[in-house]
Amino acid sequence: MVAVWYFARMTIQPPKRRQRKRERTASHLSATAFKLFEAHGYDAVSMEQIADEADVAKATLYNHFPVKEALLAHRFREDIAAGMTELATALAAHKSFDQRMRYLLRESAAWHSERRAYMPHYLRFLTSQASYGETPTNHALRDQRFDTDTRQILTLMIQAGQMAGEIDTRQTAEQIAWSFEYLLFGAVSAWLCDPNTDLTTRFLAAFDLLMHGISSAHPAKTTANTKAQTTTARSRSSGVK
Repeated sequence: MVAVWYFARMTIQPPKRRQRKRERTASHLSATAFKLFEAHGYDAVSMEQIADEADVAKATLYNHFPVKEALLAHRFREDIAAGMTELATALAAHKSFDQRMRYLLRESAAWHSERRAYMPHYLRFLTSQASYGETPTNHALRDQRFDTDTRQILTLMIQAGQMAGEIDTRQTAEQIAWSFEYLLFGAVSAWLCDPNTDLTTRFLAAFDLLMHGISSAHPAKTTANTKAQTTTARSRSSGVK
């Protein structure tokens, strides 16, 4: 039921004919580009080569994807959507939020590892597309919002955990997802900088940090210390020694 709930929530209204045509063209262009990237290497492929191989005018390519990184991001966005569909049954088999998230993070680490050569380009593009309250100015990218896909998945999973009483509700699922997304971004960045590290280990460490924090003190001890400090502070303010 959990997996069904995720995808019911993620379902949107069927696109109109014009939008469907644009999406088909975008998928064709990104698939063509990725085939060239795999054959020749990302840096060696030009936008002109992609347009020629896809048999479209350069203006058509730039109308959909003004930069090469956007083609990569579109391809990965489709990969992620297809992957989540494939993982739905397996996710549903895990009964707790903790189990589901750890399973998803292991699968995500494997996905990233298979595409490691593309990750620096992909992450730089996502960073450039992040919205900080401004309205995107590039018409071709305005409606795609590449930076929200992972956050939406995390938000829905966290919402399910909150509904099941497994996750604290003092913060919204979206707030938690936003913070966790940046922890995962940091894990990928560190993994790219150090090829000797294991991304699965880094992802699971980020999840442990989200769930348990960094304090070494026992919760009960921390509460007692806080109360003692508060009492001491009040005594000092009232002149009691």
